Amino acid sequence: MVEQKLERDPAYEQELEKAVEVITRHKDFVLTTHINPDGDGLGCESALLLALTSMGKKVTVVNANPTPDLYHFLPEREQFLVETKHAPRHEVAIFLECPDEHRTGEVIRIPQGAEHIINIDHHVFNNRYGTINLVDPTAAAAGEQIWDLLCALNCPRDKRMAIGLYTAIATDTGHFKYAGVTPRTHQVIAQLLQLGVRPSYMNEQLYERVPAAGLQLLAIGLCGVQYNAQHNVGWFGITQAMLAQSGAKASHTENFVNYVRAVEGVEVAVFFMETAKGEIKMSFRSRGAIDVSTIALQFGGGGHQRAAGALLPGTMTEIQTRVLAEVEKRVNGKG
Repeated sequence: MVEQKLERDPAYEQELEKAVEVITRHKDFVLTTHINPDGDGLGCESALLLALTSMGKKVTVVNANPTPDLYHFLPEREQFLVETKHAPRHEVAIFLECPDEHRTGEVIRIPQGAEHIINIDHHVFNNRYGTINLVDPTAAAAGEQIWDLLCALNCPRDKRMAIGLYTAIATDTGHFKYAGVTPRTHQVIAQLLQLGVRPSYMNEQLYERVPAAGLQLLAIGLCGVQYNAQHNVGWFGITQAMLAQSGAKASHTENFVNYVRAVEGVEVAVFFMETAKGEIKMSFRSRGAIDVSTIALQFGGGGHQRAAGALLPGTMTEIQTRVLAEVEKRVNGKG
């Protein structure tokens, strides 16, 4: 395989060198990602677990929430633990796609949980809480950064690792549709393909395995789509009653927001999901003119310019009223 050197900022390269030194020197690792884990965090965990294990390291993966069924195909996903508090202390903790330490659900406490904290993220508002901070807002996905790390470690890379990284990059870029995609993104993908990943297989796993109950839930939800007066904000919600009616799972709603974002004239789409704990999970999507990450931050969440999320306690009606008022202000230039 012909491997291209993919240039990074010199300061980032210095942090990368520190990460390589720490990883090489230590044996005991714990990996985690943000609450309600997505394809980027989970794909990175899968690839990094395989890579570090191949180097003779002891690796634990622990997340605050279960892995969604959508990612059933990820190598080693059955090893991902689900805990609200992970008590053991490790030599090195690697946080993936967590702009601040609380986004893990505080599964791993800082600094009690590890001697070294490696913070790997591509959010511009990352607060650099690690002892080593691999933060690169120019990366389209954390999967790009993990590829950098594996190359720098000079560890063996194989098809199973590539499946995780392809998943990470494809899902966090809207399958290469978002503005953050760069030539470098496709350079990394090309190298993953050289390791044996088949795009047709990945597309089938990620986008063409919708369960019948999930489709029924989508049909129920889309009947409730609403728009503001200008038709530039669209939204709908899924309640626990709708889940029960359809027999679907909350994890089946992962891409629902994109159906509203695709409507002509809609600048920002919002999807509201009532959780079993009585909270409302929100997913924001933008066509690009509006930075929805700033809206999500206002409500305690985070994300990217075109895709972000947040979680709030309250009823569906209360949260929709509060959040949509802010969205409309932003979209119509009043906020």
